[in-house]
Amino acid sequence: MRHRTRYGEKVAVISALAMLGVLFADWFAMPGGTGERGSGSAQAPLSGGGIRGWDALGWLALALCVIAVVAGIALPLVFALCESPVLPLSAAIAAMLLGGLAVVALLVQVIAQPGPDELVEVRSGWWLGLLAATGIARGGFLSLRDEYMPRAPLPDVAVRPAPPVAPPPSIEPG
Repeated sequence: MRHRTRYGEKVAVISALAMLGVLFADWFAMPGGTGERGSGSAQAPLSGGGIRGWDALGWLALALCVIAVVAGIALPLVFALCESPVLPLSAAIAAMLLGGLAVVALLVQVIAQPGPDELVEVRSGWWLGLLAATGIARGGFLSLRDEYMPRAPLPDVAVRPAPPVAPPPSIEPG
């Protein structure tokens, strides 16, 4: 079992935990709204003047964000528990791809906001969620890039002597 995680795994797990917390923040709101819904509205209820991330995101964007959170949390666990480099690399690839898909889903979600653009304002929760999803993807990328494996056996490389140095060419007066 490894005892030390690398920088990429730390970025991924911190970003995943941040994304999990940010899903409880307000992502969208109606400017000047009281937090009440009109009858017949298909949108989620407003609590305190804003729509939480759990309610604001469509099912696909929410699923991608939750799966990216799971991949970001699993990355350092897989790295710490597996001696072989295969599973940590697979987990890093999954975190990078799922974090990237979550970023794309959040960008699409803000373009297709839950209501007309004049009536819906983007709150800080969306920005923080986008930053957290980017952090999950970045953590997976950094984990892929880092080739350091603690306690991995180093290969035995035979030491060969250096080749002899050739004398400089002589210059003859011509």
